[in-house]
Amino acid sequence: MLTSQHYGTQQVIRSCVRPGMLVRHDGQTWTASANTRGKLVITSMRGSKLIRDCFVDILLDARGNALGNYEKDIKWMPTP
Repeated sequence: MLTSQHYGTQQVIRSCVRPGMLVRHDGQTWTASANTRGKLVITSMRGSKLIRDCFVDILLDARGNALGNYEKDIKWMPTP
C-alpha cells in the first residue's frame, strides 16, 4: 500500500488528518478515508476500522510532508 519509501512518522492531532493520508496504526499502514464526528475511518486491503485516538501517526516523505494521495494545497475562499 505504500506509494514510496517513508522516512519516519509524526504524531498529529486526529482532526488534522485528511482523507488519503497514510496512517500507521497497530503496526500496520492504513489510508485515512473519513474524519467526521470525532472519529477517523481508516482502510486497508483487509478492511476498515474506526478509531477515536486523539493523536495519530502519519508517514512522512523525505521532505517531512505526509505521504499519501490527498490534496496538498488548501484553497482558501475569502470571506465576503
